[in-house]
Amino acid sequence: MQAEIVETLVEKAKFEPTVAVAIAEAIDMAIAGPQLVTVPVLDAHLERVKGEIVRDLVRWVLLVMMSQVAISTGIMYFLLQTVK
Repeated sequence: MQAEIVETLVEKAKFEPTVAVAIAEAIDMAIAGPQLVTVPVLDAHLERVKGEIVRDLVRWVLLVMMSQVAISTGIMYFLLQTVK
């Protein structure tokens, strides 16, 4: 693969052969690096994050609804006690 890259850089981009070899080696090192993220790995990560967000959103909605019921009950109790 490196030979094809060097040939393309020399012929089409008009790089010097030594510069083309250096660029090809850098490209090979970048591709071979352990931090390369593939589409399936990224999809799996995004699905996990999406699940966490949905779980947190449902938890907060339920908490707000319960708080609203508690506050409404307290207000109704206060109003019923003062109207007597």
